[in-house]
Amino acid sequence: MEIRKLDEVWTADDKKLGLAQKLYHREGQSDPKLKLYGSYLEVESFDYGDDYYVPTDFIEGRDAEAGRVYLSVKLQKVLENTWSRLPDFIARGNRQEEALSEG
Repeated sequence: MEIRKLDEVWTADDKKLGLAQKLYHREGQSDPKLKLYGSYLEVESFDYGDDYYVPTDFIEGRDAEAGRVYLSVKLQKVLENTWSRLPDFIARGNRQEEALSEG
């Protein structure tokens, strides 16, 4: 699935989280059981006043015509999982950044 820069990102309960910015891929071992996901989508949110780092495991799909990415989780789960915190592997530079193409 191709995600484009500035695609709108929507939660499962139909709340707009923000706009897609870039992807980060973990270098080294990932383990979803420990919440160490392999890739994260950075989402810039004006409505909630933060950037979110959503594990790509929770991306359900994309509507190319609408320019929307849909998550499989509700907004409350995004907030409970503190995905507004910069993941440690990104802060430490143990990542590969993937710029999203502009549409």
